[in-house]
Amino acid sequence: MRTTSMILAAALFAASVAVLPAYALDIRELPIAKAPEACPHEGPGFTRVVPGGPCMRISGRVRAEAGTPVHARPGAGLDGAARGVVSASGRVAIDTRTQTDYGPARAYIRLGTSH
Repeated sequence: MRTTSMILAAALFAASVAVLPAYALDIRELPIAKAPEACPHEGPGFTRVVPGGPCMRISGRVRAEAGTPVHARPGAGLDGAARGVVSASGRVAIDTRTQTDYGPARAYIRLGTSH
């Protein structure tokens, strides 16, 4: 039953692909994206994505650790096989700054995980 449904799905996919017309993409017609401008007055790493918009910096880190296998003590596991130590953590921070009529405004958020 499973083989029959896989063959039927492959046949339907092939038939749908054969019906669709193919179009060529002309690269010259694509819009050119502007690079974000730097905000050196806010500090290193800040860029302005939208012209006239706020300056923002996205930063973070990732950490991963792996240990050598350690034999389980007797009775610790059902199979008594070697165990290893693996852990990971990460963090991302977004800092946004802009000038207002009342002075500078700042929004900061940091999300992270630990082991």
